[in-house]
Amino acid sequence: MELGYPKNLYVLPFDHRSTFIKTFVGEVDDLDKKQLKLIADYKRLIFDGFLISLGYVKNPVSCAVMVDEDYGIEVLKASLKKKIITALPVEKSGETSFHFQYGDKFGAHIDAIKPDIVKNLVRYNPVNKKVNKDQLVRIRQLSDWCKKNNYKYMAEVLIPPTDGQLNRSGGKKENFDAKLKPALAVRMVKEFHDAGIEPDIWKIEALESSDDWHELIDTIRDDGRDDVAIIMLGRGDSFAKVKTWMNEAPRHLLNGFAVGRTVFLRPLTDFHQGKISKKEAEIEIAKNYVELIRYWEK
Repeated sequence: MELGYPKNLYVLPFDHRSTFIKTFVGEVDDLDKKQLKLIADYKRLIFDGFLISLGYVKNPVSCAVMVDEDYGIEVLKASLKKKIITALPVEKSGETSFHFQYGDKFGAHIDAIKPDIVKNLVRYNPVNKKVNKDQLVRIRQLSDWCKKNNYKYMAEVLIPPTDGQLNRSGGKKENFDAKLKPALAVRMVKEFHDAGIEPDIWKIEALESSDDWHELIDTIRDDGRDDVAIIMLGRGDSFAKVKTWMNEAPRHLLNGFAVGRTVFLRPLTDFHQGKISKKEAEIEIAKNYVELIRYWEK
């Protein structure tokens, strides 16, 4: 696996912005200085928990963080200084379609930080052809820029159901995930490839069956793309659900996972509410992250 980093990749993402603010500050248009400091301090707390975890895993070199420039710039600097694999998101937060956070200046912002990985989140259902046509142009722009400027490019793709697809699934998201999403994921990958978009890493929603995983993996790595990495994302679900997904995933064919809120949200919320101390929150985050790594590797 010629990726410039280990074959296994265990990402702790805390690049959430709009959801982070909504959870810990509330519905606000702009953050004041006190609120800005709160969010930045909480990002640092998660990172400190991550640092604790490095002493309890077999291969700390496989551990990575993903954090935003807006509220996590100090974490980004500290992570890169410590030579931890660091991923930077470039999408505008809270949008239903992919747009660059800093518009045409996205490249200057990436070069100013120099992360190991550049990531964009995109919501992409193949039936939304008009929206996708515009998204693919911007995604191709990012993919090409990363290749030209020697950055690893990670595509994080969510496939939200349309109203029609949800109705066909009896109104249940879990039915959509099990019955309709696998084929849509394969179509999505083919459309990315047809558009000339070539991620180095795919950050993919978990699938419910091993057979579905195999078809998707074959599609991602077709036509000589054997070295493309694939990691499973956690979607903020429970530990039990994430472990169920790990059980179904052909882990020998995947490169790891990116699980964030499952790891940090409960300890951080308990700290925010005064139920536990800062150090206790850091330790709980470390324990949760290490637990998932050990479960994946067992």
